[in-house]
Amino acid sequence: MPTKRLQALLQQLQEEIAQLDESSPDEKQRLEQLVNDIESTLGQETAEQHATMLDGVRAKLIETESDHPTASGVVRRLMQTLGDMGI
Repeated sequence: MPTKRLQALLQQLQEEIAQLDESSPDEKQRLEQLVNDIESTLGQETAEQHATMLDGVRAKLIETESDHPTASGVVRRLMQTLGDMGI
């Protein structure tokens, strides 16, 4: 079950996604997919699914880091929170 901190970070990321410039619809779509993947994976209990999700989070972080530093910061905090949860 996600913690309140994780829920707050997911909400913050969704707010950052909503503010993304319309000139980068592909980036917006990738980040929205990331949020969906995290939410769906959190309901599953296998370590393999969690590891796959974290790999996806890392990849999105690398993709967004230079163009969207604020969203990347939220993704970094999401990764830390997931790690703190043992995921």
